[in-house]
Amino acid sequence: MPADSQPSADVTHAEFRHGAASPQSKYRHGLRAPALDEHAPVPGVGQGRSDGRAQPRRSDHDPEGTIHLKKQGRSAGPGLKPVKSQMFYFVDSNSSSREKRAHVMRHHVQEKRKQRKHCKLGVEAEHPVRPLRCLPWQQKKLGLDAGDNEDVGSEQVQADLDDESLALSGPSSLSPPSHPSPNSHLASPLTMLDASRKDPFRSLPMESSPENAVLVDYWTNRLTYWSGQNKYIKDQIFRSAMCHPLAFQAVILSYCSRWRSQLHQLEDGDHVHSHLRQVVTGIDKVVNGSLPMDADHLGMILSGLALQEERFGDRQTSRGYEDQAVQMLRSRGGSSKIHEVILHFVRYLLMPSESSISPEGQHWLGTFLRGAEQLMSTQSSDAYLTSVPQRRAAFGMDSPLFPLLSSGPHPSQVPLDSRVYVVQGVSTQEVMRTAALIYITAALWDFQDHPGKTARFLDHIQKAAKSHGLDRTPACETFTWLLLEESYEADLKDPERGWSTGELLKVHKQLRPDLQFHFNEILFSFLALTPPIRGIDAFESELCASSGPEDLDDV
Repeated sequence: MPADSQPSADVTHAEFRHGAASPQSKYRHGLRAPALDEHAPVPGVGQGRSDGRAQPRRSDHDPEGTIHLKKQGRSAGPGLKPVKSQMFYFVDSNSSSREKRAHVMRHHVQEKRKQRKHCKLGVEAEHPVRPLRCLPWQQKKLGLDAGDNEDVGSEQVQADLDDESLALSGPSSLSPPSHPSPNSHLASPLTMLDASRKDPFRSLPMESSPENAVLVDYWTNRLTYWSGQNKYIKDQIFRSAMCHPLAFQAVILSYCSRWRSQLHQLEDGDHVHSHLRQVVTGIDKVVNGSLPMDADHLGMILSGLALQEERFGDRQTSRGYEDQAVQMLRSRGGSSKIHEVILHFVRYLLMPSESSISPEGQHWLGTFLRGAEQLMSTQSSDAYLTSVPQRRAAFGMDSPLFPLLSSGPHPSQVPLDSRVYVVQGVSTQEVMRTAALIYITAALWDFQDHPGKTARFLDHIQKAAKSHGLDRTPACETFTWLLLEESYEADLKDPERGWSTGELLKVHKQLRPDLQFHFNEILFSFLALTPPIRGIDAFESELCASSGPEDLDDV
């Protein structure tokens, strides 16, 4: 890079956050137990012993106490045959051991039935049955059609419970009666909903089916990154998508349908793209005004389509969805909402369409590093560390942020038999690590004149990492998500920070892998208040050498 184009020692705020040409202008415009045979002999119930074991009889003529087992007597006569309902059974020398055991077991079974019945009545009295509640889009007539008036009795319920395929295939197609009859109660705490439904309370925003239940399971239990399940991210996206049926179909069902097809190399048929076609049709209805939907939900739908087109479809189509989502959500302004966080997260994962870095991008990378160096020089002074003692060890080896932001190695904690579900084709952990480094550096730059804000910001991100267990299981994806949520005080928030991080990250992705690593190492060294091994001058020299002749003349 020629000497006349070197940035000045003092980096301005606009140059640091947005580079020479601000990229933000681009977007401004219970089961029953098996029945016992009550007449079958039950071992262990004998005469004269309360513990139920047979009592051996000792002979009076045996001085050594040889034990002789008493020979089993014959059955009692017809007049002495016990009745099932009698409370007492009189024993004499002619009583049969089989009858005595049967009487004891019969009495035991009767007592257990009485106890179970009283417990059931008590629970019903304490928790009366309430009618099912449905979400607005789920209002539908419960019960059977006029032509199907037969009662659903206990035999049907028990048959459904015994059928294991119900529990494996998903929700039952049987509609529950509006007023359950006493005959349908089960003797076990398990109910028909527990045994046969994966959505027992009809919480999903659309009609459930075995196929949809499988796709939901792929999202909640199988989808994973190299760093782990990142359940917090998946749960947040899942809850947000449940707010509208079309959003749920686009973000969850359509994505998992295409991912499962790629994962198992299934035939690319209508069953794979059925959800996608319905989503595209729904978007057309929203644009035409026939389907009401706010901008937040539509932006989330476009974000979900951009990600799945990037991974399973056409990259150019993905860019179109991304641009529409950015124009829709960025113009709103205000504090970051979950829909905006989803869009930021998706944009950080997308790869840029341009393969070569522009001269403006090269200048912005160098300016950002110079600003981080200037920030380190200020915050490493004794006076500053006295006012903000957290700054000294915030990124040290004993900090919960060190395993998240340091440069590997980062071995996976995903079990071997589950690594088939790890997202392929993009190093999400390294991309999100870079995003976190840029975001934190930009935040510290914003707070450089306010030591109190710097201290509160550092305390917050360390506490957030610990509370989510990221110090034990480092997952940069979840950590970056937490940064984008901006769950701290209002005076620390800046919605523009997430957008500028995404624009600089897009330029960073156009670097060679070795230059990407070099850039990250310099940033982390400045955060740790230690001089980098190979500084900014070496980075800029290699960056210029990697550019073409035309780019070298323009820089």
